[in-house]
Amino acid sequence: MPRNPLTGIVLAMSFLLFSFPLLAKDSDAGTEAREIASLEQRSVEAFEAEKWASAYAANVKLNRLRPGEIEYLVNVVRACGMLDRKTTAYHFMLEMQKEGMSFDFNDVAETRLIRDTEAYEYINDLLVKAGEPAGTGRPVFTLQGQPANFSAMAWDPSRKKFLVGTMDTGRILAVSDTGETELLAEPGKSKGWWSVTGLAVDPERDRLWVVSAANPAFTGAREDIVNQSVLLEFELASLKLLASFDAPADGLKHALGSMAVADDGTVYVVNHADPVIYRKVPYGDVLVPFFTSPNLRSLSDIAVTENNSRIFATDVAKGVLVIDPVAEQAAYLSGPESMNLAEATAIEYRNGQLFIVQGGFSPQRVVRLDLDGVSGTVVEAVSPMAIALKEFHRPAVSAIRDDDLFYFANTGQPDADGAIVVSTPLSAGSEVTPPDMRQFEEALRSRTQ
Repeated sequence: MPRNPLTGIVLAMSFLLFSFPLLAKDSDAGTEAREIASLEQRSVEAFEAEKWASAYAANVKLNRLRPGEIEYLVNVVRACGMLDRKTTAYHFMLEMQKEGMSFDFNDVAETRLIRDTEAYEYINDLLVKAGEPAGTGRPVFTLQGQPANFSAMAWDPSRKKFLVGTMDTGRILAVSDTGETELLAEPGKSKGWWSVTGLAVDPERDRLWVVSAANPAFTGAREDIVNQSVLLEFELASLKLLASFDAPADGLKHALGSMAVADDGTVYVVNHADPVIYRKVPYGDVLVPFFTSPNLRSLSDIAVTENNSRIFATDVAKGVLVIDPVAEQAAYLSGPESMNLAEATAIEYRNGQLFIVQGGFSPQRVVRLDLDGVSGTVVEAVSPMAIALKEFHRPAVSAIRDDDLFYFANTGQPDADGAIVVSTPLSAGSEVTPPDMRQFEEALRSRTQ
């Protein structure tokens, strides 16, 4: 265990760049962000100057760097539209459809030259229909207050209630299925904590783990403490505070948040301000850097297998990163062409499956991934569970109870009367299969007869 946290960060970065061959294939870690910014600026200037070929080239490169970003694909089709490259435009539209994206190109002026064909109408219709409500989601309860204020949730089997944390007051609430709340803990007046940004229950050890960050949303937050974060260890039954572990003094910005606990008691915590994962090992007395990479953009959530053999971290731009802490290897999840894991806002693991909430995706959705039984880095099946439900306004913050996934459905709805928690059965949905091009061609022929 590194004694100096900064040394730990450097070692973790070196370990990643030199020991992770799959990640080493990315563009140079130190220049990728600048390359993307430069290409985005080139795209803006090209569209403004009506230099369609330049706009096309810039966005094709952006798509290669960040294949999950819908904006780049839309821009490619826009440029193809003005160049009247129908075949290329339809190819990229079909790629969007394969990945489950929803978009209506009739709303884009640049597509007017490529619209009047059966192929365009057929594919665009598929893209529009992809945004229609589908799947299963049942509202369970509503908590009064701003939806974005509820930033963490965990299931407590000892109380048979959900534990929910708040941003503004730093309170920890116990919530029943009817929405009745009980205040369990809150910061003290002289010394305590701030916004609750992560919760995890370890019933086997009678522990409640809480991540707190000095978030600007916290009532009374001061500018001199906004970079502070802490991991708190409570006794689950009594809620007695047993220990606290400060974020390392590593020179980075800190906004610790999402967390996961393995069966052996190892705790993993995500830093939302800088893409770093911290770890506290059982009986350890410090929170230390575990994993980082300049290739990451922004980590949103984390999950871990029961035996601590795999850690799954969601990056909003690049998908799901799988870390093997024993073999010291990491790779992004790979899978069928129907898989796009961008804009994930929550992730859970259960028995060889991942359950991902994509609150920033279009359409907003919940999907299940069946992992291979060997490496855990390959997705064998993608199954949408809930898509574009009426309650969905950036769903996020999830927890598993029994055979259901629970999540806040409307964290991006500031004018809502309350925060809606929706449940979806873990078995909901069916596997996505790529479109059959023969059926596509037959459908086109039938339309022309």
